Amino acid sequence: MLVPFTDSRTAWLLLRTKPKQEHNVVQVLHHRALDAYCPHVLEPRAHVRAPVGPVPLFPSYVFARCDVSSQYNTAHYCPGVFGVVRFGQFLAAVEDEFVDLLRSREGERGYLTVREVRKPPVRGQRARVLTGPFAGYEGLVERHMPASDRVRLLLMLVGGGRRVEVEARHLRCA
Repeated sequence: MLVPFTDSRTAWLLLRTKPKQEHNVVQVLHHRALDAYCPHVLEPRAHVRAPVGPVPLFPSYVFARCDVSSQYNTAHYCPGVFGVVRFGQFLAAVEDEFVDLLRSREGERGYLTVREVRKPPVRGQRARVLTGPFAGYEGLVERHMPASDRVRLLLMLVGGGRRVEVEARHLRCA
């Protein structure tokens, strides 16, 4: 949703942060008496040096709940923040229900899991490969392997049907 600068209601503004500064921004905003939130997700490690713990669901973005007309400068001029996301004369904000939904799914853990963020593909569902050597190809899901978070697809290529395995995060399911 878009909020004008002159709006006097409280809204969850979207702040763009410097890379890897989400946690610091949340701490500073809490010290400034603003409610700040950065949802985290626990993803499987992509490689050996990948982060082990939860990582931000939206890297380089934080939500800050503030009164737009009176607390805008407090959020905008925070260390580690590039600024509030704007579209012309309007500020980007999200509804309270969206933040409440994310917080309720986190529960006591303090993070979301990949299954809560992304539904696993179903057998027979159409899927498009987004990256890798088969980028741009569409196929049918034959099998989802949750232990390795991979999907076996049946692709129709020039020479006929070909079964390939790709990581589930590299797919967009229809």
